[in-house]
Amino acid sequence: MNLHNKPILDFWNDRSKYGKNAGTNDYMLKELEERVLSQHIPSGAHVLDIGSGNGSTLIRLAHEKSCTGVGLDFAKKLVELANNNSVEEQMTSRLTFSQGNVLDLSADIGQFEHITTQRCLINLETKEEQKRAFSLIVDRLQLGGYYYMIEAFNDGNRLLNDLRGRWGLDPMTSPWHNLFFELAEVLGWQRSFPFMEVQEVSHFASTYYYLSRVVYAKLAFDRGEEMRYDSDINLLSLDLPPIGEFGATKLIIWKRIS
Repeated sequence: MNLHNKPILDFWNDRSKYGKNAGTNDYMLKELEERVLSQHIPSGAHVLDIGSGNGSTLIRLAHEKSCTGVGLDFAKKLVELANNNSVEEQMTSRLTFSQGNVLDLSADIGQFEHITTQRCLINLETKEEQKRAFSLIVDRLQLGGYYYMIEAFNDGNRLLNDLRGRWGLDPMTSPWHNLFFELAEVLGWQRSFPFMEVQEVSHFASTYYYLSRVVYAKLAFDRGEEMRYDSDINLLSLDLPPIGEFGATKLIIWKRIS
């Protein structure tokens, strides 16, 4: 994330006051993101988490998979929060968190077999910056290493909004500080980076988006109820398999092949 963009930096520093929900108010979506990463990243892996926020992803991987890792975030207050959480969880021997910019990744941080981002690159201002960030990230990958790119895409949002429109619900739009991707454009990066290969495109949150943003949203609207992230429908969706390609958040797994 670009350090010269002060409004976005201020936004994320301010988000630190929300603690476990610093990264997003939608803690159910965050749970799904962490689950899918824990399913793919092997035990004992050394992980670089860029845009690490409150540190919850690395802390979970350390607990569940005995991983070690380095977390980078451009918001100083989020780094402080992550370090405090690491101390509370007794993970300081396994994890380190420091301030860093995805557009200025130093070679000093080393090479990694596993790198993650969770809705990080969408905070950049232009498509050019996003592609440059991707280039810097994959430069930090070892041969045979994996980049788990959890980001937001317009494609799934359009599918969701089509259903919402049919039921009289307002369309969902991206936050002011986000620039969502187009899936075809990102997959086309393989031409510019022939040493990278797409291993999987996962619509892991599709069922959750469909049930929470369409079915539950319609029920709450008709009843005049305020929506809750922990509704029974939302909780049920966490344990259902992904069906369809709904919702913005998707995972692309890249592998460095040469």
